[in-house]
Amino acid sequence: MTDDLLLELGARVEGALANSLIALDRRDLMLADNIVRGDVEVNRIRYEIEEQITTQLSGREANETRWMVAALYVISDLERMGDHAEGIAKVTLMLGPNPSLQVPAVIGEMGALTTSMVHRTLAALGKRDVKAARVLCREDDDIDSLYDRAYQELISAMVSDPRHITEATYMIWITHNLERIADRATNICERVIYLVTGRVEELNVSKY
Repeated sequence: MTDDLLLELGARVEGALANSLIALDRRDLMLADNIVRGDVEVNRIRYEIEEQITTQLSGREANETRWMVAALYVISDLERMGDHAEGIAKVTLMLGPNPSLQVPAVIGEMGALTTSMVHRTLAALGKRDVKAARVLCREDDDIDSLYDRAYQELISAMVSDPRHITEATYMIWITHNLERIADRATNICERVIYLVTGRVEELNVSKY
């Protein structure tokens, strides 16, 4: 039961992220608003999983207990990833249907890579794939690089035309949310390794 709920939570977060980026790209305010409202269900599932695990912890074998402990950390990261996806949707609502400043292409690139990371992280979790988890942790540096590029482009837009300051600031918030989602994906990858090896390894350390 907990397994199914955890993967459902992951699927909802992945969907919220993908849809938040679609809403941003298409200026789809109705879709963005639905994502914001849907975050309540992400939170509800998280708390339901926590309650189930709390009642099941006693009297279990080592591997099963390890899964429960790891799941407690994973659901927290997934719930926060959902919050960040909601944050992107809220910024889309703030920008409105016709912002005067075009969303930089680098943000689309960053969004695509982050979405891919989340999808592959959930696959690694489902398969207990330690090798994939380690590879994914190294990709966080690529997200950091894109974040810096986007930040510099948006600052340049502010400097060249002060009328863009508000919208560029909103778009910086989007890049921050994407960067945090990627960080939390690497946190989950660390838990995948813990599930298999029983060791907690600090892999979310940026080399960039």
